[in-house]
Amino acid sequence: MKTSIIIFFTFFTLMLFSQTNKKRESSIDKLESKCIHKNNISNSEICSCIIKAHESWDLELNKYYILLKEKLPKEAFEILKESQKEWVIYRDKEFLFISKFYFQVKEGTMWYEVTAQKKKEIVKARTLELKEYYEMLDF
Repeated sequence: MKTSIIIFFTFFTLMLFSQTNKKRESSIDKLESKCIHKNNISNSEICSCIIKAHESWDLELNKYYILLKEKLPKEAFEILKESQKEWVIYRDKEFLFISKFYFQVKEGTMWYEVTAQKKKEIVKARTLELKEYYEMLDF
């Protein structure tokens, strides 16, 4: 009986988590996934899909930055502006490290995909932060 209850709750939790993640998946993620999961796609084409997603996240980041500029009080925006400048410095250094790490420490073409994915995730995370700030302003 206990085993059945544990299995039921485990299954229920997994189903709930799965549904929550599907709702949170962005249109950029969906397009990237569709691009990557084509039949007979090469590693180079997978990298192109990831790079396109990265570029889309970068456009979204800029969109939310501009929207925040329009909505935030001047003093608050100035702080965000400085924060964004520091984030760009962090991003550039992290991108450099990621490139050096995966191209000098690791061997093989699969690391091109990993590198592109890691860089994209950094931009995506910042974009989602700015989006969350903007959505919280909804006034």
